Amino acid sequence: MDTAQLINDHRITAFGLMVEASRRLLRTCERTLKEEHGMSLVVYEALLRLGRSEDQQMSMSELADQMVLTSGGITRLVDRLAAAGLVERIQCPSDRRVQWARLTEAGEEALAAATATHVRDLEEHFIGVVGAEELPVLTDVLDRLRSDRA
Repeated sequence: MDTAQLINDHRITAFGLMVEASRRLLRTCERTLKEEHGMSLVVYEALLRLGRSEDQQMSMSELADQMVLTSGGITRLVDRLAAAGLVERIQCPSDRRVQWARLTEAGEEALAAATATHVRDLEEHFIGVVGAEELPVLTDVLDRLRSDRA
């Protein structure tokens, strides 16, 4: 197969469209969260993951794994969130080497406000394009892609 055929392969096109669509949606959501809440999408994601977890807390390593961050990256992020009063660090009662990040009341309030904005953005720029009837299929495909730990 020659280069012209390879670079026009439908698999490359599909992957490129997925990446481009993701970047555009991320940029749109990031801009809105920054403008309306002074919050990056990474900060929102951390608050959301903590808000969804049992007792609104997670070990630092679990949070890093879910966010696909290094231990240093999650440490810096949680440091910033703690300095802003959105999370607190707590020691694991059964293993002193393990630290957890837990959402504070201020973190819950920030998460609630940002989530209302984020849902509005998703309705307009994601669900409005994909369609509610296509969402379950897309969710399934994206979950399989996420779970493939190549």
